[in-house]
Amino acid sequence: MKSLSRSIFLALLVTLSVTGCYNSKGMNTMFLEHKVVTNNQGLKIGDDAPKFVVVSNDLKEVTVGGAKDKVQIIAFVPSIDTDTCALETVYFNKQVAKMDNVEINIISKDTPFAFSRFCKASDVKNVNTLSDYKGASNAKKYGSVIASPKFLEKFFARTVYIVDTKGKVAYKQVVAHIEKEPNYKDILAALKDIQ
Repeated sequence: MKSLSRSIFLALLVTLSVTGCYNSKGMNTMFLEHKVVTNNQGLKIGDDAPKFVVVSNDLKEVTVGGAKDKVQIIAFVPSIDTDTCALETVYFNKQVAKMDNVEINIISKDTPFAFSRFCKASDVKNVNTLSDYKGASNAKKYGSVIASPKFLEKFFARTVYIVDTKGKVAYKQVVAHIEKEPNYKDILAALKDIQ
C-alpha cells in the first residue's frame, strides 16, 4: 500500500512538471493589499528578447523585441484607462522620448481605439502605444501576464524591459505595486549605461 501511494505521488509530480503546473512560479508583485503572481519569471538580463507582433493605433502590425537599430523600452501596463498607466505613458512621452536612439513601446490589452483616444487627448506622439488584445501570448513570453488573483487574471503586470540593439535584455523592472509608477530614475540610469 505504501509503494502504491508513493507511485501515485511520483506520477502526480511528473504530470505537474510536464504540464507546467509544478514549476510555474511567476514573478510576485502586489495590487493594493492583494498578492499578484504572473504567468512565469519572465526574461533575465542577457536573455534574447523574443520578437513579437502587436497592433498600433492605426491598426498596423508592429514588431517589438529582437535586434533593432535602436534601444527598446518595452513597458507592459494593465490598462491605459487607469491613472497610473496614463501617467507612465505621458512621462515616457515627455522625458525618455527626448533621448536619441530609443524606441518606447507601451503595451497593454487595451484596444487600438482606446490607445488612439488617449494619445489624442493627452498629446502623446513620441511613444508607440501598442495593443496585444489578440491573446496576450506575446506578453506571456515576457512573464507579464497576471495569473492570480482571479479579478486581475490576464491583465498585464507593470513590467519594464530595456532591450539593447543586439536584441538582448539589458534591464528589467517588475514594479512592486502595480498601482504605482515605475522607478524612472533607475530606467534612465540604465538607458545611459546601455547607450
